[in-house]
Amino acid sequence: MAHPQPHIRKPGLAGKILNFLLPLLTGIAVACYITNICSYEVVIRASLNGIPVGYVQSGSTFTNAELALEADIAEAAGVLYDPNCEISYTFAHVRDPEYLTEEDCYELLKAQADKDFTDAYMLYVDGRQAAACESGDALYALINDIESELLESGGDAFSTVRIQNALRIEKQPCLTDMLHSVDEINEILNPLADHTEEPAAMVDEQSISMRVSAFASAAPVMEDPNVDCGVSHPVVSPDVLGDDLILDYTFVNTETVMETIWYETQYIDDYDTFVGKSKQIQDGSNGLKNVTYELVYNADGDLLARTPVKESIITDAQDRIIMVGAKEIPDAVPTGTFIWPCDTPKGISSPYGWRTAYGKTEFHLGIDLPDVKGSPIWASDGGEVIWAGYTPSYGYSIRIQHADDYITVYAHLSKMHVSVGDHVYQGQHIGDMGNTGMSYGSHLHFEVRIGSTTYNPVKYLPARDFSQIQ
Repeated sequence: MAHPQPHIRKPGLAGKILNFLLPLLTGIAVACYITNICSYEVVIRASLNGIPVGYVQSGSTFTNAELALEADIAEAAGVLYDPNCEISYTFAHVRDPEYLTEEDCYELLKAQADKDFTDAYMLYVDGRQAAACESGDALYALINDIESELLESGGDAFSTVRIQNALRIEKQPCLTDMLHSVDEINEILNPLADHTEEPAAMVDEQSISMRVSAFASAAPVMEDPNVDCGVSHPVVSPDVLGDDLILDYTFVNTETVMETIWYETQYIDDYDTFVGKSKQIQDGSNGLKNVTYELVYNADGDLLARTPVKESIITDAQDRIIMVGAKEIPDAVPTGTFIWPCDTPKGISSPYGWRTAYGKTEFHLGIDLPDVKGSPIWASDGGEVIWAGYTPSYGYSIRIQHADDYITVYAHLSKMHVSVGDHVYQGQHIGDMGNTGMSYGSHLHFEVRIGSTTYNPVKYLPARDFSQIQ
């Protein structure tokens, strides 16, 4: 027996439309979802002390701001400073993010730093920050008080006290933790203060706000998806103020004493005098001066230094002056010319020719040139000494043979410096003026001979004007 066939109802028009639209709408919905998701960006969210402050394109944005702020604070306040804040980073999905600039990050960090600083007066000891005070006048007064106390500790033995450290006071931004009262600063610096206990106002090493390091954040490489965005960076604290800031000092006295100014000797080249000869033209004499010395003592009263700081001349010293011969010595041969055999400050006292002397008239064979005993006598020209001895009339005398049978004679000498056979050069010192033989007064009798005949020496000597001699 055959079974009847089930009746299948064909879909209507609405069903056909729904079957067509459902896949299409599903596709559109999926496309919209994907489009919406793709409009979000994965960005770096920065937090300051756990509070989100904005988005940065790179960790270097905050790092560069940190370095700039650190440099500005170091220049203004003289410390390497960390504002005691922690910067952390996380990832976030954000549509159309606005990123913080380095200037924005700088202002955020500066706002934290401003809480730890105040304008005050910083006392520097040997270039190191010692302590800050709200009053600069109070710091200056404290230094004066410490000096007075130190001087008083030396009794009446010293006139002044000197702090050896380089001190200066600057108005600047100061860490609030470095603000102290005058009494507290005195306990730190005063060598006479009780340093057995740490001043109560000095904060311990764990709580001091002066931090020597970069800021608490480093620059994480946020482009690396494996970076630990929650890393923190500890701060290293320096030692607190210690005994090495106690001031060093010395006591000072002055004394004034009279001292000798020792004369010096000047040697001056004389190109009119031959090498090997010298003549003193000025005696030396010592002078006197008052000299003030600064005497520096350590804290125990031991003398450390004695330094001249002032002097005043009572009488000047006079140098001794010696003229040193610088003229080259010529050869000991005749030149064919003659020079005056001595200085002639008094001219010619007795000329060549007839004269009355010793009660009778006689012919004077030379000229007389008076001067003080011991005055030098020079060879009028180069030649050979043919006589050096004593006769009753000429006294000590010297004769020199020159060229062309010329002979010069030098009589009445007090000393002779050459001997027979010596060869002398023109201008050589051959003897000293005197008054030996038949002579009245110290003078040189000088002759010029050709063979055995005498001639007027003035005709052979360079011209000299004796008209002004009295």
